[in-house]
Amino acid sequence: AVIIVAIAVASGVVALLIGPLQFVRRIRAQVPAFHRFIGRTYVGACAIGAPSGFMLAIGTNAGPVAGSGFAVAAVLWPIFTYLGVRAAIEGRFATHREWMIRSYAITANAITLRLMLPAAGVMGFDFFAAYGVIAWLGWITNLVLAETCLRRSRRSEVTGRRLATA
Repeated sequence: AVIIVAIAVASGVVALLIGPLQFVRRIRAQVPAFHRFIGRTYVGACAIGAPSGFMLAIGTNAGPVAGSGFAVAAVLWPIFTYLGVRAAIEGRFATHREWMIRSYAITANAITLRLMLPAAGVMGFDFFAAYGVIAWLGWITNLVLAETCLRRSRRSEVTGRRLATA
């Protein structure tokens, strides 16, 4: 179990640290080879982190609610990543970007969870009850924020095109 934890933590940390570099437009435009290298590294980290995270989720002592919340996130993470990679291979870069934003939203659950847990404690919630809810709420909150940003971005693009053709 210690080895699985170490693998999950190491791969998660790699994905967390390099993921934001993928969203820097300047890097993508000026150094596309670096973007692809970092992207492959991120995908590798997800490919290792997701199954190890899933194993930890189903073996957790935090109860079935927390375990299932972490397990669903561990299943969605490689699916979103795969859909992003496939879109890039097919040259659908706008779709690639959207799926990778969703992938990183799942990755960032590690951060959101660690922000929500102390906040729940400050608000007086029982730790174990809060942990079960936050195992779901962390990644769901991140995905809702990602989808909100994506929808706003799409609306802005449509408005910009309308203005450009007017």
